[in-house]
Amino acid sequence: MQYNLSAAEILKVLGYDKPVGKETLKGWMQELGTTFPKVYCDFMELAMDCEMLETSDLWVGKMINFVMKPWFLYEELKEQIEESIYLSFAQLPEERWGELCSDYLKIGSDYGAGIVDFAILREDLELEDPPVYINHEANAITEWEKMYEKLSDYLLEVVLNALNCKDYETAMEALEEKGYCYHDYEDYMLKVAEEGTEESDDLEDILEEDEWQAQMLKASGIDLSKVYKRNGNYETNKVFCCYNEEKKHLYIGNIEDEEVSLVLIYKKG
Repeated sequence: MQYNLSAAEILKVLGYDKPVGKETLKGWMQELGTTFPKVYCDFMELAMDCEMLETSDLWVGKMINFVMKPWFLYEELKEQIEESIYLSFAQLPEERWGELCSDYLKIGSDYGAGIVDFAILREDLELEDPPVYINHEANAITEWEKMYEKLSDYLLEVVLNALNCKDYETAMEALEEKGYCYHDYEDYMLKVAEEGTEESDDLEDILEEDEWQAQMLKASGIDLSKVYKRNGNYETNKVFCCYNEEKKHLYIGNIEDEEVSLVLIYKKG
């Protein structure tokens, strides 16, 4: 069982394995006059216009009716400089704006409400796996807080929450169109137990045990002490993933109030 898949590796497991966004990324970097972190490029080459992530917190292209792409905070300030809340910037030449606020590359926002922006500090763009910062609309544009120590953790969390389908069923619908099965694991266990196969014989022994959660983890082969937990869609839950390479089974786990639930994703046939 693999417990340490990156966001990009999960996409490859699910058939998003072509670098479809490579040229678009080059265009964005040329337009902005900058480079992007390696972790971001490796992921976005696969995730560009990814249907599975259309309702995620990461801008992956055609998420809504227009293309969402990264831009710098300072460019946004230039467009809105006449608004009273930005007058302090208008009173200084741009080369001194750093006295008021650092520049950030915005890469995403919360999909449902759009009240939180996710960004990378401009001077961190040369790092392979830089931190990610957030700004809430209730705070001043100059108030940014480090949310993730590593960009890779942010990307992983975005992918896991999309696959967990707690807010939107976008990922499930996109994967089913690609020929994948998306099952609640409890339902899958009961279905297999009725089929009379070698796997169902093993499950019958497991299902005779008392505790359902222990049965489920034993049947899936998941060691809960080894999973890498990320924040879920809500403060009360955590998410994780595991991959059985032999069976080609991807498990998406949700932990809430110490109760574990699993989704099983695999290719049909």
